[in-house]
Amino acid sequence: MNTIKRCIRWLRFLPIWPWVRWDNHPMQMDLDRWSDVCGIKGGRAQALATLLMDYPAFRNLFIYRNRFRRGFRVWIRLWYRPMDTLFLEAGEIGGGLFIQHGFATMVAAESIGENCWINQQVTIGYNGHGRPPIIGNNVMITCGAKVLGSITVGDDAVIGANAVVIRDVEPGAKMGGVPAHVL
Repeated sequence: MNTIKRCIRWLRFLPIWPWVRWDNHPMQMDLDRWSDVCGIKGGRAQALATLLMDYPAFRNLFIYRNRFRRGFRVWIRLWYRPMDTLFLEAGEIGGGLFIQHGFATMVAAESIGENCWINQQVTIGYNGHGRPPIIGNNVMITCGAKVLGSITVGDDAVIGANAVVIRDVEPGAKMGGVPAHVL
């Protein structure tokens, strides 16, 4: 990486450095997961600075993690603009969530477990009535998938590209099709 880019990264990061809560367990899991997937080396401060600068989907997740700190949330948006097409409105999101690309993605789940992976153009949300879905741990939801309604997606499940899931998914199942069925 060239020196100018490195300097810009740290100049943008320094104003938020004192306000970062390093004791936030889900955020630590996010940093570790994103650093591993994206191949980022170094400590947590370097990883956070790199992720905020280079990965817009991570910015949205970082803002979500700080949603109860209104002043900080506004401050962070001044330095790092979030993606306009990625919406995170879940009641609770476990640590280690990785959002690959995040373009045109809506996540309105009751809860999402730890170490989940969500691709672009995914919709997770209501199906007209009831509650939104509950997503288990280690779930992968691939590009274009829809997970809708008062359903539960079990741990370690994989939702295939463009699948439409409107029924409960068993743990470890691989789903695909419209409507989705076990593959």
